[in-house]
Amino acid sequence: MIEIIENNKLKAKSDTSELEKIREFVSLKASEFGFSSAESQKIALAVDEACSNLIKHSYKYDNSKSFCLEVETLDNNFTVKILDKGIPFNPMSIAAPDMEEYFRTFKRGGLGIHIMKLVMDNISYLPSNEKNPYNLLKLTKELH
Repeated sequence: MIEIIENNKLKAKSDTSELEKIREFVSLKASEFGFSSAESQKIALAVDEACSNLIKHSYKYDNSKSFCLEVETLDNNFTVKILDKGIPFNPMSIAAPDMEEYFRTFKRGGLGIHIMKLVMDNISYLPSNEKNPYNLLKLTKELH
């Protein structure tokens, strides 16, 4: 169940049924910031991929868990922050896929991080530590 905490924040349970609402929220916020409909949809897709990976790999589909998503806007930067208490995973540690090999072997899936990197201008990850109990993934897109 998605819970809007503040105008630019929401809390979602670790369930793929939440992804549509997350995409709608992010797309709306990106459009309000000034991105075109097409760009807003791309940003929403990148966030969807990040949340899908979180639900699948970090929370192992445990829908008793939840995570927070926050949209921040500063100058021309639109940033989506995803905070979770799951198993830490840095998406930037994954190398770009060999697309020729991908298509030659008819592989399915595994392009989420690649999509995130193609769509967003900056991606950073900070795992939880003694001072901060949350993993933090930041996806930033500049409005030109």
